Amino acid sequence: MINFMQLQPGQRLKLRDGRVGSVVENMGDGIWVQVAMTESDGDEPELVHCEEVAGLADSD
Repeated sequence: MINFMQLQPGQRLKLRDGRVGSVVENMGDGIWVQVAMTESDGDEPELVHCEEVAGLADSD
């Protein structure tokens, strides 16, 4: 289980839909984080809800 209050910018998350992204900003509410998706060059970061996250992505 991930503590959303402690997520820091740069940490990588794996979403339930298989996408991986890096935390850009933690809203500090324990529910939402702003994430830049790894495979989406040039796209705006998106808000991700805690229910969408499968876990931390393995670091390479």
